[in-house]
Amino acid sequence: MTYGMEAPDRIKRMKSMNEDRLKYLLERYLANACSPEEQSALDEWFHSWNPGTAGMQDWLQEAGGAKALSEELYADFRERLIPPAKRNKWAGWYKAAAAAAILIALVILFYPKQKRPGDQTAQHGSGVQSAQPAHDIKPGSNKAVLKLADGSEIVLSDSGNTHIATQNNMEIQRLQRGSIAYTASQGQEDDTPPVYNTLTTPRGGKYTLTLADGTVVTLDAASSITYPVAFTGKERRVEITGQAYFEVVHNTVRPFRVSAKGQLIEDIGTAFNVNAYADDPFIKVTLAEGLVDVSNKVEKVSLVPGQQAMVKDGENKMRVKMVNVEETVAWKNGWFIFHQESVQNIMKQAARWYDAEIVVEGAPINKKFGGNISRYKEISELLENLKLTGGIHYRIEGRKVILTK
Repeated sequence: MTYGMEAPDRIKRMKSMNEDRLKYLLERYLANACSPEEQSALDEWFHSWNPGTAGMQDWLQEAGGAKALSEELYADFRERLIPPAKRNKWAGWYKAAAAAAILIALVILFYPKQKRPGDQTAQHGSGVQSAQPAHDIKPGSNKAVLKLADGSEIVLSDSGNTHIATQNNMEIQRLQRGSIAYTASQGQEDDTPPVYNTLTTPRGGKYTLTLADGTVVTLDAASSITYPVAFTGKERRVEITGQAYFEVVHNTVRPFRVSAKGQLIEDIGTAFNVNAYADDPFIKVTLAEGLVDVSNKVEKVSLVPGQQAMVKDGENKMRVKMVNVEETVAWKNGWFIFHQESVQNIMKQAARWYDAEIVVEGAPINKKFGGNISRYKEISELLENLKLTGGIHYRIEGRKVILTK
């Protein structure tokens, strides 16, 4: 969400975090030792203060955390930022949202009182006292399951040993929070039969994988990638389901190819996003950098940065259009960004990331919304904005979200 629309007590709490507490959390972060609660607190601090990439250094100094940040952590936080042009802009949350942001700002300026223990209400964008949800659903986190060639499975998270396993002379290591990599422990022969692993993220999970050639793949929730532990032969081929972002190490001698829902994507020095969820009616390939060829049994197209190829399930005809790449890959950087999106599509994404069941009671909800909100917020933050700007009501029962008009 835009930062002016935060609940005031939460803004005040996060911005008033003292330097000792912040330093402690940052040190825990660097050591991959944050508990879920500590990680949530650090994420909220980060998004509450976030001024955009251009103001990062001033922001860190003002917040008292500059000394505690290493270059690695600085780069990690910077990667998760939305540029300033996107940061404070809600494209389609209508005039009510803008008015609410102003009211919130006035509340913060003139009523800087923290919420007292036992309070049952909180200020929302309208300035009206409303009850906080009795239950909420936390956002997803770094978690996945690695299936080895022998069929054994390893549950991955942000904790655990650096060394995970060895497969076909390749060592699998945990690099940092939410990331594993394959490195050669011995030389690999081109005629060595391939050995395959599969990395799968559950609903509510996200994970990053560095393949043997240095290519980096980030998996969204409810996604998977099957790949050889070492690339031999004339090509590097992987297969995915769900959504993945690829940063490919180019090799003209050994092309990199991705199979997804009957389409073949071939890199020509590339960073690209593939959205191929089974419950979505399309596969979408969006190019961020370089060039890619997308082909199927009937057609082949070449994309340039900013273009998206879309193919409907059961068809071969490709439709190519220009898109906002930043919106397409926002999930990778910790954001939901919507532009005139239906409630159904918004909640489909939310269901995957929050591992929630979404139910619509009564008449269908045909409204569309736009805006951006951190994926590190609890689901009620998203629902409150839908309620505020579109008159949609909700209640949360366990992991079920019930929507009504």
